[in-house]
Amino acid sequence: MDGKLMGGNNGWKQVKPLEFTAAADLPECWDQGLGSNIYLSRSFLRFMEGRSDVEDSRYYMFTDGSGVPDTRFMLFTRKNYVITQFTRFSLKAFSRFVYVPLSVARAGVHLGAGSIGLFFDFVRKLKGMRMVFNLPGEVRPPGFVQVMTCPRCVLDVRWSSFDSYMADLRSHYRNRYKKALKRSAGLKVYKLEDNSRFSDELYALYLQVLKRADYTVETLSLEFFRGDFFDIFVMEDESGKPVAFYQLLENGDELIFEFTGFDAELAPRHDTYNRMLMEIIRHGIENGFRRIDFGQTAEEAKLRMGCRYEYIYVLANHSNPIFNLVLKVFSPLLNYKPITENGFNVFKTTFVS
Repeated sequence: MDGKLMGGNNGWKQVKPLEFTAAADLPECWDQGLGSNIYLSRSFLRFMEGRSDVEDSRYYMFTDGSGVPDTRFMLFTRKNYVITQFTRFSLKAFSRFVYVPLSVARAGVHLGAGSIGLFFDFVRKLKGMRMVFNLPGEVRPPGFVQVMTCPRCVLDVRWSSFDSYMADLRSHYRNRYKKALKRSAGLKVYKLEDNSRFSDELYALYLQVLKRADYTVETLSLEFFRGDFFDIFVMEDESGKPVAFYQLLENGDELIFEFTGFDAELAPRHDTYNRMLMEIIRHGIENGFRRIDFGQTAEEAKLRMGCRYEYIYVLANHSNPIFNLVLKVFSPLLNYKPITENGFNVFKTTFVS
């Protein structure tokens, strides 16, 4: 652990954050005031270490003059990250990420009110490409370009039962999902009572999805899925063969859809993906969650289920002034192009969150 302290205004003395090389070394006060970002909690960070192909993770914390934690963040390095992944071009750069290595739509930083400026000063001093992922649009520090990344898809739960959700759908969507339920009626859906039983066969379904993905940052290990942090549900066909699984995380009154795997060849026969989304909605309603975070991918299917977008952004700059100028000029081309939400009118009733 390392931290440089010096005199400052308003009780702030720390100009360099405390650094920790392992999540196990994080102090208990790290969790204080983190809010709903479960991915930055000590327990989750300890769980994550060694369960992805991310290396050289570091954890940092700014505290106020009395030692109360303020800004906390995680940092890791990618030697050849494709910074143009939302375009038809392939430009790789040595990059440093402030990001949770899980491809989740949550920030890898908790911005405290007193040390936001110190945090961005710290990031600006790093070498290479500096990227801060999944921040709201109003965070726009000087010297960084803001690029839209994949928005998260969120469903606000306002129904007392799955039947009332189905009844609230407009006829076009309701008929579509009734057909999906009929087509997938032969599938058995059950929860793994022991995640250590997550098999190589199920992991192969995850790798199959990962191989087809347009955008990937890291690959999760088999041990990640065998950990007990999540609930895993398996979908089997009539022969007992697993055709899909999905992974859920409870976060207070929010249910988060994490990762999935499914057999792409069998998916059309069973309408597997739509059935999976409906089962997640059913689980969220029946267990009293107020919100379901469906993540960032396959957004058209999720918008058709009634989700809305929450827009999130990446802040980026480069230590090389010339490269930074190029980044600024071409940053509009790096933006993700979301689907127009106005094309979906899913429910008969209106709702203001």
